[in-house]
Amino acid sequence: MKTLIAYPDRITIYAIVLLAIGLLLRYIIGKRRFNRRGIGGVQYFKSYGRSLITTTFERVLNIIATLMIIGAIILYLIR
Repeated sequence: MKTLIAYPDRITIYAIVLLAIGLLLRYIIGKRRFNRRGIGGVQYFKSYGRSLITTTFERVLNIIATLMIIGAIILYLIR
């Protein structure tokens, strides 16, 4: 007698992994930004150069994470 258990295919697994990594990246970036805020709600950095590098790096990572989430949704929908 055959069982009717549906196993996910590779594309579904890739979509889930992409979604998880994208959400994790966005969470980590948001938490880092939140922890840098002071009582006035402004982010504090040790120097101007560090603020430029950090914000640029986080902005690029945020775009990559967003593209990963969108890609995961598209990948899951076309499977």
